[in-house]
Amino acid sequence: MFKVYHYAMLTETERNRLNGPDGGWDSEPRFSRYADITSFGKKDAVIKGLLEGEYHAVAVVKFNNMEDVFRFTNHIEDDWTKNPAVTAIPCKGYRSTSVGDLIENCETGEIFIVAGCGFEPLAA
Repeated sequence: MFKVYHYAMLTETERNRLNGPDGGWDSEPRFSRYADITSFGKKDAVIKGLLEGEYHAVAVVKFNNMEDVFRFTNHIEDDWTKNPAVTAIPCKGYRSTSVGDLIENCETGEIFIVAGCGFEPLAA
């Protein structure tokens, strides 16, 4: 069994500041961290995001491997929350699991960052 954590998306207010006249990815620590996490899955940015409380649990998944967890927490043919092997955890909204999100192996306690290709251990 696995638990999935999503990194918090930018709010509308944050997007407006990011795209405003004084914005840009380097204009605020949260913006550069958001880019580092969601584009590259950078471990140091993920750890800072965890410490800042920017991750939230979205699902418990009853599959045997992370590839299936990833596949079945993506909106492909249908809303992933309708999958019988997935228990969605109530939150503001659901999106597909992507780069920078976390998958925890509930049996071992190991946590992995979803990378551009595959999964990277958080602790290493």
